[in-house]
Amino acid sequence: MTRGAFQALPFSSANFFKHLSNTHCNPDEVASNPRAGYLLRYLSTLGARSMVVERHYTDGDYLEDFASYYVRCHRPYGRRCRRLHFFSCDLDDAKVLALVLGELKADEALSVQKSYLGFVVVRPLPSAVVGRTVLKTYPDDGGRRHYSVLLTFTAHLFGTPLHIQSLPFQEQDTVLAACATVALWCAFHKTHDLFDTASPRPAEITRTANRVLKGGRPIPSHSLTIEQMCHVVSEVGLEPELIDCTSSDVPLVSLAYGHLMMGLPVVLGVEIPGRGRHAITLTGFSLRTNRVHAQEVPIGAKSIPMIGLRIDELYAHDDQVGPFSRLVVVAPTATEPLILRTQNAQGKQFDMYPLVMLVPVYNKIRLTFLDVKKWLTRLTGVLLGFAQETSIEWDLHLVTSNEYKMGIKGSSLSRTEREIFLLRAQPRFLWQAILRIDGEQVFELLADATDMERSFPFLNASAIWRHAQFRADVKQQLVAPANQAALARILTPRFLDYLKRNI
Repeated sequence: MTRGAFQALPFSSANFFKHLSNTHCNPDEVASNPRAGYLLRYLSTLGARSMVVERHYTDGDYLEDFASYYVRCHRPYGRRCRRLHFFSCDLDDAKVLALVLGELKADEALSVQKSYLGFVVVRPLPSAVVGRTVLKTYPDDGGRRHYSVLLTFTAHLFGTPLHIQSLPFQEQDTVLAACATVALWCAFHKTHDLFDTASPRPAEITRTANRVLKGGRPIPSHSLTIEQMCHVVSEVGLEPELIDCTSSDVPLVSLAYGHLMMGLPVVLGVEIPGRGRHAITLTGFSLRTNRVHAQEVPIGAKSIPMIGLRIDELYAHDDQVGPFSRLVVVAPTATEPLILRTQNAQGKQFDMYPLVMLVPVYNKIRLTFLDVKKWLTRLTGVLLGFAQETSIEWDLHLVTSNEYKMGIKGSSLSRTEREIFLLRAQPRFLWQAILRIDGEQVFELLADATDMERSFPFLNASAIWRHAQFRADVKQQLVAPANQAALARILTPRFLDYLKRNI
């Protein structure tokens, strides 16, 4: 009978660990796996009440790993996996079968589908049992949590579509996938969705990376160098934007935010004291109403006030912890760099020190965050005559021109301003720079992200003034004859002329 194809069970630690286990790894060993422990707590927090065990599942990522390595082992490893589906409603075998056969009433079937929390692919391996995992995110908690690096996934349970917004995760097996391999694999799912570039499986990422030679054998794979990671990014058709996180004047949290806002994943290389180097994929952030940090760069270094001062947490796919793991942002001091503080499945807290940030960007995005920040730094020097530094905030992030156009339809902009921007040909990618004073948006600039560093990046008629009194005050100072020499020195003559023409 086909009834043996699945089993519906109450969600519990015993059932969860039992069905993550296999002949090479018993339930007690699974329970000691940090990723399994994290997933148990994660699903419990999401309100999981039932699980459906899909007994025979062919997973493409594992199948390639199997063909590349495990099939040649003397010990027999299975080629098929198990898949566990999770729901926030109560299910039994009869109800699941009725759902699959299309016998549930429409509203009841919809209720089951809406309760779907995602799935975990169980690999038949000795330890790294957590394969491709796609789970619902935590709630937004009043709008502060932003999970921007997500995709719409459809899991088919025997032909029944189950939809979810998430990003795939898996744990490294240290044979074909080191932490850097998994971090890139997670990121490439989203860049494939954004730019239609390749999304290789872990085994292919490892093979591609090892075309760049390093000391040590490529398989088993224990680590990738940053050069190898950059090579893989290039091979999938993207450009590796590399930022040195140890530079004292780089606002790292705002920089990560600037890419995450467009849905671009950020791969972060970190140092964990006592454990060495590690790679994770940033997937979101927590944005507070007010500032939670006094500075974003070490005391003594200089940077303009940016939105990162309101970000208290980042979220990451960390193959040593789990999906959407929380990283508490500990701001730099005079003696300590930026720290990202997290905890493992046992609740033990540990710190990560960012070393390098790798953003896989589309090749037409040439102007960088730091390129635009230089211009905003010049402008901030002038604006400090109108507002205190503690009240100023720059929100700088990437956006596509189509997304921006959708956002200004029906907005408070004048009909003329909307018409100019909507009907004029625009570059595909933009840097949107929003100035807020005391939390109120007063000014906006749009820079052509497809331009180059040495060019003047701001688009014609893209200076948008959203506060009448602020505009009048700035205009008075910009056109005053006595100020021209000083303003030209601070802003450059071209930037000064641009602002005067667009005010």
